[in-house]
Amino acid sequence: MPIDAILAEIEKSHFFSAMGKRTAQADDLIYVDTLREVFTAPTAASLKDGYPHVEWLPTSPTQHDPFYRLDTPDAALVERRLTVTRAVMKAMKNVDRRAFIVDQHDFSLAAKNAIGFAFRQHVTERHSGLGHRWERVVAVYCLGHWPVGYAGDKLIVV
Repeated sequence: MPIDAILAEIEKSHFFSAMGKRTAQADDLIYVDTLREVFTAPTAASLKDGYPHVEWLPTSPTQHDPFYRLDTPDAALVERRLTVTRAVMKAMKNVDRRAFIVDQHDFSLAAKNAIGFAFRQHVTERHSGLGHRWERVVAVYCLGHWPVGYAGDKLIVV
C-alpha cells in the first residue's frame, strides 16, 4: 500500500470509536467488551479461553516487533514512518481520553503508543515486503477498535 493510501485511511478513520461494539464478524477476532475485561480484571471467559495464550501487542515505542526481526531502517523508510506517525498523532487529538480510563487506571498513553507502533510497523512491513501481520492490525484500528493482543492467529480486540 503506497504511503498516500495509508495517510488517506488514517484521515478518514475514527480511531477507538467502536470499542465495546462487535462491528466486524470474523473468525480471526476475539472481541472483549471492555478495557476492564482486558487489562484490570481479565478472565479466560472474556477472552474465549485464549487468555493463557495471549501475546500482548506493543504499547511502547521501544518494544520489539513481535512478528518480524527487523534491520535498522534506511533513511527513506524512516521518513515514511515519521510521516505516518505524525498523521496518526494528529488523528488521536480528537479521541476522547475518558474512553481509556478504568477506575484509577488511564490507558490513553498505552493506546496512543500502540496505534503509533502498529502504523509504523505496517509501513515497515509494506516497505520491506514482509507479510500482512501489521496490515491486519491496522485494519482493525481503522474499524475503530483497539487490537490489544493475539492468541495464535486470532486478534484480541476491544
